[in-house]
Amino acid sequence: MEALFHFVFELIKIAILVSVYATLILLTFKLIAKYRRGSWFDRVSRNKLKFWLINGIIIFIGLFVFMFTHYGDHGLGDSARIPIGHFREIKEINGTQSYIQDSKKGNYSLSIDSLYISEDFVYGLTGKHNENYYGKFFLYNLKNNEVKVFETTEDFENELTNYALAKNVKFQDFNYYYNQYWNGWRFWMLP
Repeated sequence: MEALFHFVFELIKIAILVSVYATLILLTFKLIAKYRRGSWFDRVSRNKLKFWLINGIIIFIGLFVFMFTHYGDHGLGDSARIPIGHFREIKEINGTQSYIQDSKKGNYSLSIDSLYISEDFVYGLTGKHNENYYGKFFLYNLKNNEVKVFETTEDFENELTNYALAKNVKFQDFNYYYNQYWNGWRFWMLP
């Protein structure tokens, strides 16, 4: 049910964005047409309602499709996700449990507590609810979609050294990275 409400909210947000974008395009065309009488901009923007509706439909379709792409999908309802590169993602369910889906080991999920995202790696502390992974630390190689789990700090830091990754970083929770990615211009300008 939460997903349905969120989907309806997203459709309303897209409709508002479409209205704004189509109006801005119409005003831009009218402004250009004012200084270039008889130009293509002038001819196209003469029938304002038709021009606005056609642009609105095109923008609506574009934003709706974008909402389901890898870089546009942020989850519906009680699920959330962050795209992290190499077409990989970190997901969260119910606002409490964040995880990485490890499809290489039989579609298991690694519960994570806090993390750090670098260009090709995600690493940090594992969560408490792991059935198939035993260890306190994890390293997720995004290039080859491989998750490694480590029992000791020494083993974890040795692996970070092997990949020339920073050791003294501050691990953050899922919400920190979610807000970093989805707030700002993405929140206001995209569905």
